[in-house]
Order: sequence, then structure tokens, then C-alpha cells
Amino acid sequence: MRFLEFKQPLREMEARIQHAEDLIFFQGSAGASRAIEALRSMTGDNHKAVTLKWDGSPAIVFGRDENGTFVFTDKGGFMKKGGVERATSPKEINSVLLGRSGGKHKDDPNRIAFAKNMANIFSMYEKATPKNYRGFFKGDLLYYQTPQIKENYYIFKPQIVQYAVYKDSELGKRIGQSMTGIVIHREVDASGNEGPFKNIDIFQNQTTVLVVPSITTTQPVKVNTGALDQLQLIVKKNAASIDKLLDSNTLTQKQMKGFPDLLYAYMNSKVDSGLTNLGSDFIPWLENREQVSAKMKTKVNEYIQENSSAFMSLWNVVSSIMKTKDDIINKFDSQESPIKQSINGKPGGEGYVMAHPKGDIKLVPRSTFSAANRSATR
Repeated sequence: MRFLEFKQPLREMEARIQHAEDLIFFQGSAGASRAIEALRSMTGDNHKAVTLKWDGSPAIVFGRDENGTFVFTDKGGFMKKGGVERATSPKEINSVLLGRSGGKHKDDPNRIAFAKNMANIFSMYEKATPKNYRGFFKGDLLYYQTPQIKENYYIFKPQIVQYAVYKDSELGKRIGQSMTGIVIHREVDASGNEGPFKNIDIFQNQTTVLVVPSITTTQPVKVNTGALDQLQLIVKKNAASIDKLLDSNTLTQKQMKGFPDLLYAYMNSKVDSGLTNLGSDFIPWLENREQVSAKMKTKVNEYIQENSSAFMSLWNVVSSIMKTKDDIINKFDSQESPIKQSINGKPGGEGYVMAHPKGDIKLVPRSTFSAANRSATR
């Protein structure tokens, strides 16, 4: 076999890093309180736990199987049953990518360029991965080849966000020495356990493959603690009713276990229509959602009517957390940095990730980055 034979299902510490404002959907009032305290902590040294969230693409997975054979593919290929798309040579990754969907996209210039680029960097990542390593790295590619310089900045745009890195900065110098760059988020060990990526020094030939280090925020920001104090009082006052609304045992008994996921899906949909008056149009949105059965729509509607006060309190909390979060993002973005970010020519990026012992939290500007990401043509 040329891929790891996992003795048990792949285990992730947390499959999805949650938006600060979404924690309440899955953790109730405790999640809201955690988000509030995390945002409050940005006035002190906790800002050092906040790192830039890179908007890389494609998502790639590489490493060595139990026999030491190097494997390189994209996220979709890694998850294919039987390891059939875990390529072990440049020729194979090119063939895999052109052969998907029965090869119907093999003549598409974009698909051809993608396959060629992946084949071109295959050997670079193979040489960078120690021969005695067993396991896989998951990351997002930032560039296939050394970015061009424009007005003293290295410019690259892997997906939605365009990055400009000052060429004489520490990161800029390393980019100039490299041929390809990646940001790595997760690591799968030889037993199939998945967790955070920790040891950036493991890689060889970093003058060829640059594994971009964490970019932390430079200083604390001024947070509207008064608004957070008021919000915490609202959470405390409504904690019992909000937790009752989201109680997993109650939802299971009512065969509505996916209710929090519906709230999350609705929240994402509001990026398209505008992140205002949250909750007020949830029922009309639900009625138009084809994936939900008529029976479930009736159940959810009745449940919300029975818990209308808690439902609207929940959205009040979500809106308030998001407002403070967006203000903090803007302040972080305005700090001095060797990295400039822009979306469609306007300043801004994908946001930040806050390391937290109870699970990382992402601070993403939904009205700008998420909106651009959802409207992008793939």
C-alpha cells in the first residue's frame, strides 16, 4: 500500500474553527461568554495569540506514508476512498487532476494550468519533507513560483485576497529566496490522529519551499469594553432561555438535532443579502430552503414560536459580538505591517485566528471577505 493504513477513523481536534459570533449556536450561552471574553482580551497581551488568516488556494496535502513513499495531492484527492488520488510522482498528480469527472475538464486551459503547476512543485515538496517523517501536512498554497516585485513589494493572489509583502522585510527576504510558498494548518500523524501543525523547523530546503511562519498582530487594540460589559449582562440575563432553545437533548427528542446547523447556514446566507436584522427573516429563508423537508420546516417554525424571546435574544447577541469583532479587525488591519492585504482593490483580508485553549476562534470580516468569497466564480 502506498498510503497510511489508519487503524481507526481520522480524528480531528476540531474540524471547523468557528467564527466568534457563531460559538453561541454550538455552545450556547457559554460560547457567547467565551467569545466576549476573547474579544475583551485584545486590550492586553492576548493579542499575541492572534495570527493572520491567510487566504491560500488550493488546499494541498503532502507527506510520507508508512513505507516512506512521498504523497502529494489536493484536499479532495487525499480524501478519496482507497487512496486512489494520493499521487506519488509529478506525472501522476498531473494525470489525477486532468482525469477527474471522467476527464471532462481535461481540455480546459485553467484545469491544464492547475495540473501543470501542481506537477511542477511536486519534487520541491518531496525534497523538503524529511525521509524519516511519517504522516501528512495539510495547508493552503500561497504561490507556485516566486512572486513578482511591484513597487518594492512581492505581489501574489492565491484566491480572493491579494497580498503585497515588503521585499526588504524578514518575510519578504524569505519569499525572494523561495520558489513556492505554503501556509500549513494541520498535521496527521502516523496513527491517523489530526491536530495543529507545530514544528515549522522540520522542513528541509526552506530556500525552495517556504513554509510561512505565523504572523502575529503587533500590539493590543482599544476595545469597547463598555459595550462588552452590557452584552455580557444580556447573555447572563438570557442564558437559561438561550440554553433551553439550543439544548441538545430537547432537540434530539424533537428530531431537530440539526437546528444549530440551520442557524449557521442562515447566518452564512445573510452574507449575500446583508448582515442586518438577523433572525427577523429566518422563517422566510427556511421556507425557501429546498434541502429541508416540509415536516421539518413546520417543526422548526413551531419551535421558534414557542421560544420566540430566546430566539431573538440569541440574534441580538450574535449581532453585538459581530459588531465588536469587526471593529477589532479594522484596528488590527490598520497596524503597521510589512504585509498589505486587499480585496478587489480595497484594503482588507480574510481576518485573523485567535488561539484559545478551548478551541481556536476566527475573526473574519463577513461583510467583505466572506461576501467576496461566496460571490467568486470557481
